[in-house]
Amino acid sequence: MKSTIALATVALISLTGASSAFQEKPATAPSEWEKRVTEAKAITDETKKGEAMVALVREALGSKEVRLSGTAHADQVHPEDNQPAPAVNFDPRMNLKNSYATQARRLETSPAYYFLGKGTPYVVLGPRALDPRSPAFTRMQAEHELFHAKTHVGDPRPVADRELETWTHVFVTSFHEVHPFKQKWAPLVSNYEEADPGERKAALDKLVAYYRTPTPAVDDAGRAIIRTAFDEWLGRRKKDADSSSSMLVHDLEKALAPSAPDKD
Repeated sequence: MKSTIALATVALISLTGASSAFQEKPATAPSEWEKRVTEAKAITDETKKGEAMVALVREALGSKEVRLSGTAHADQVHPEDNQPAPAVNFDPRMNLKNSYATQARRLETSPAYYFLGKGTPYVVLGPRALDPRSPAFTRMQAEHELFHAKTHVGDPRPVADRELETWTHVFVTSFHEVHPFKQKWAPLVSNYEEADPGERKAALDKLVAYYRTPTPAVDDAGRAIIRTAFDEWLGRRKKDADSSSSMLVHDLEKALAPSAPDKD
């Protein structure tokens, strides 16, 4: 179970644009947020640096409980240093540690990490979760891992099925915030390819429902903005060599096509 979870978590790197394969040209980052994130990460005193970064995480996550990880285990993310979900832990040294697994892996490129300790789920964010573009990306990181923690403990389904469910959830809860940054949402597309047909249908239904009635838009103008952004995202995917022939692009295009008029 632990090694499977670790493999699934690797896909989350794409959220922060750690690989150009997952991201198109971003929009301009909010200057004040970018400045504060950059300044916090540049602090040389490790204690003050951790306090500055966790303060930004708390700001980004609002009402969610956020705590600073303990320091008992210097080389591994460990349950003894963290509180179980739904608490969100922030570990300033996460990228210098190994995962909590029988076959441990280095977390040096991971923005966030979900793991089980004796069947109890834990969610940990690291410095890479603080994206200078916008606090929305920090919220996405937390939402992705919290959804795993809430939904997938003991879930025997294959990784692709669970990841598709998670990425679909993150898309419909976060697209309205991050569409100006032109994310490719590559893990959503790739996991759709690999998932069970029933899981694909469930994901497609959620995406179509979101398009028809975008949330959290509260009026027609707001919904129109989100639908236009969705159309633009789908249009870019149709032109992208990596996704133009994908099942998700094909299925969305078919599901969202205008119905033909009835004939007499």
